[in-house]
Amino acid sequence: MRPLRALLVALLFVTAAVLPVAGTASTPAQVETTNDPTASVETVANTTNQLTLPAGEVRRSSYNGSGVDVGTATAAWSAQLHHRHSSLSFEERFQRADGNQERSRLVADRLATIEAYQQALAERQDSAIARYASGELSAPEFLQLRLLLNAEAGELLETVDRIAAAPDTAPRYSLSESTTTRLRAVEGELRTLTGPVGTRLQFGDAADRTIYVEASDDGYMLATVTDEEYVRETLLNGSRDASLSDEFLETAVNDSDPETGRLDIADDRAAGLYPWLYDRQRPSFTFYGNSGIYELTASHPNGDLTGYLDGGTTDIFYQEQTRHLSSVQTRTTTRNVAGTLALTVRQSTATGPLLVSATNNETGAAVNGTVSINGQPVGATQSNGVLWTIEPRGAYTVTVATDMGNTSVDVPAS
Repeated sequence: MRPLRALLVALLFVTAAVLPVAGTASTPAQVETTNDPTASVETVANTTNQLTLPAGEVRRSSYNGSGVDVGTATAAWSAQLHHRHSSLSFEERFQRADGNQERSRLVADRLATIEAYQQALAERQDSAIARYASGELSAPEFLQLRLLLNAEAGELLETVDRIAAAPDTAPRYSLSESTTTRLRAVEGELRTLTGPVGTRLQFGDAADRTIYVEASDDGYMLATVTDEEYVRETLLNGSRDASLSDEFLETAVNDSDPETGRLDIADDRAAGLYPWLYDRQRPSFTFYGNSGIYELTASHPNGDLTGYLDGGTTDIFYQEQTRHLSSVQTRTTTRNVAGTLALTVRQSTATGPLLVSATNNETGAAVNGTVSINGQPVGATQSNGVLWTIEPRGAYTVTVATDMGNTSVDVPAS
């Protein structure tokens, strides 16, 4: 069960604040980025590739500038309670049912309700993405809607688990194959509506972090730094087409074991997208019913990766990623000194981790200061003089305001 109290507290305090300090590798890394403005998989040396909004399609980007309001927190809490109550009610009625025919009817009705909710959540998300991209929504407003969707989808996943486990309370009852397929399909759809940024906010782990938001007409990316990790979720609706036939399944249809064959074919496709990962390990793979959604998961030396391929397009359309900041290798350093205040910025790659440090240029002592990027506050260096945050796309200006004065550096595009 998800902790509702933690959800309420976390959603009340989504603000830009101090980010944690982590080590950096001293050896410069070569970050290989494509110049193709339509490319969606970015190659980052020394770690897993990352799904990204194609540069030519990005309509808008921003850092969140204010917290999530009480109304949003209450709405998320209320929605979760509603779904949880409905789930508990289903279980009670299932256990009291007079025979397997009634149990099947209860399962069918509850599953149809979940499928309708999932479709409605997907449509709300599509609308929110388009509205943020067009300027109709601010970054905090988009983030509020995204968190509501994450909360509801997460609770519906709990409900799917309850339905799947319901036959355990009725020994002579089992779910039909078609029902199991539908449960798995809606589970896959719901999983792509949740994400690590929203989940951490629900649990309070990222409630005081700056979040970088960007969107195209049909996709979004959220990134933040928390608990010595870089956390990112990216959705590209344009890389998914549920109306197409599942190429992985169709290719494997003549195999003696098509279920295993389709996973092997999807795995081969993923190997071409994530060569760094596959050089080190083979990730776990699964598929979700007849949705055409294939999920790969891996814990690797630098963090964790979950990617979702669409069987119709055979492309990655949603990705969740965490990377340990201690593994991030910066490749470019920009520095400026104003009086005795030195500001240093170390880049990794656009929309990736960015390290900002402020020091006394004469003594080398760390300086506490407020950091802004292009005029938007993103956190503070505090007593350690260091801030990890997210690097925007293109050229930008980093400014630190301290008791010693202010200074800025103009940073070229990665």
